[in-house]
Parts: sequence; structure tokens; C-alpha cells
Amino acid sequence: MTPVKRDPAGRVHLAVQRDPASGEERVALTAPLFEEDWQNEIATAAAQTAHGTLTRETSLASMVALARNAMDATEKLIGSLLSRAPAGAVACRAGCDHCCYQSVGVTPPEALAIFDHLSRTLPDGELERVAAHVAAHRARTRDLSTAERFSPDHPCPFLDVTGGRCTIYEVRPLSCRGMNSLDAGDCETRLRDPEARAAFLAKGVGGRSFREPIRAFHAVSAGLQIAVADLRGVDMRPLDLSGALDLLLNGPETIPEAWIAGGRPFESARGGDGTDAPGADDLSGRRGV
Repeated sequence: MTPVKRDPAGRVHLAVQRDPASGEERVALTAPLFEEDWQNEIATAAAQTAHGTLTRETSLASMVALARNAMDATEKLIGSLLSRAPAGAVACRAGCDHCCYQSVGVTPPEALAIFDHLSRTLPDGELERVAAHVAAHRARTRDLSTAERFSPDHPCPFLDVTGGRCTIYEVRPLSCRGMNSLDAGDCETRLRDPEARAAFLAKGVGGRSFREPIRAFHAVSAGLQIAVADLRGVDMRPLDLSGALDLLLNGPETIPEAWIAGGRPFESARGGDGTDAPGADDLSGRRGV
């Protein structure tokens, strides 16, 4: 059996056993993470993929590959779920950016994948401009609460506000991939009308959406987090997107290696996942443990 590590609360989320005949290692949850079986199955599959990837190599490249795999798998899964909806039911369209004005939670591998994408695709001058823009956004928002971040005054640093376009769409976080709405007008009102925004923040009750895509991304993310944390002993607590990318773009070059080695170089970027928001457990489907 492959050794696993306990989290700060002393929990172990995964069991890893070797098949005596084939020698293949399989992972299983030690206890359900979600109320619905299908979410636990997705989380287990994501954990199995992570285990297979990191057994071969634990490096920056393998972490980036793991995150990109999770992004692609989530995209396909959510696409399949939304394809079952009645034609025209999903209101989300290109240029519709009402959900891009809030704190966004990412796992460290997702942040590394975004950093890798920016580093490979942008010329030096443009990368420096993006780094400065992210740093300025982080400086404006780092002391704000999750509720204060949900505001038309604080667009995502990777949102092109003139066209409502995500500039990192190819590598956008898992949480962004699960977002969907049945009423774009309601999304706009909730963001831009102060009374509607206050009611949403107080109750955690937003507009109508398909719940399955949201629960699907939570399941993939959970499987990714517990596998990397349990099997490789690295810190997989969620990070704020702008905080994590500010560190990677403007901080020491040693941050990725320090994290993989078990350090906590992302500590100042902790948060952003909204798990403490009203109604978060009900929306994600996670068990209250």
C-alpha cells in the first residue's frame, strides 16, 4: 500500500492499494466527500488520474500537466451535462461577464498551469504588462472580504472589460468552467444593483442555474486536491487567483519548486474559494464534515 499523509486535522482521505495480480495501484475514498454518489465517483477518478501522473514524476511539468488534464476533463464533463439542457436554456454567451467580478479560488496546480500558459504564449513586454496589472489588482483587493470582492468595481484581472472576454479562457480555473446561468439579466442585476447584491451576499441565494455543472467541478477539484495532498504531502489549500498569480509573476522564481518540496510559499494567497459563503455546502453537494 502506498503511504498517505494526514491533513492538519489528522484526516486521510484516500486509500491506495496494489492489485496482487497486475501490480496496478488503485485509489479509493476512505469516506464519501459528497452527498451524491456520482460526485464521489468523479472525485475518485480525478484522484486516480493524479496518482497515476505523479507516480511517474512529481515536478513542475507534471503538476502543470495534471492541472491541464483536470481542466480538459471538467470541460468535457460539463459540456456533456449542459448538452442535455433544452435548447436556449443556458443564458451564458460570449461577452457575458457578470460572473467575472468576484474572488476566484484555484488550486496551486491550476495557478501553475495559468502561469505556464502566460509565460509560453506572451512576449516579454506583454508578460510584464500583465504582471503589473495583476500586482495592482492584488494590491487593491488583498484586504477585502469575499463579499466586498463581489462588486462591479473589482473585475477579474484576466477579464478584458471592454469586450467581456476572458484573456486566459484556455486555462481558466475549474470554478469558472462550472459557472452557468438560466437568466443573464438576473446575473447583471445581482452584480450591479446594490440591494440585489446585498440580498445575495446575505443569503447566498443567486439566480437560477443548472446545479450539476457546479457540483461536477467541485468533485474534480476535490479529487485533485486530496490526491496531491495525501499522496505527495504538498499544501493543496485553495488560493485566491490574483494572489497566486501575483506571487508567480512577481515573486521569487523558486516558488513552484518550494511548493512541490512541501513548503508553503503561497500562504499569502490563501483563500478565494468561497467555502464559507452561505449555502456553499448545498450548492457544491459536499458533506458537512
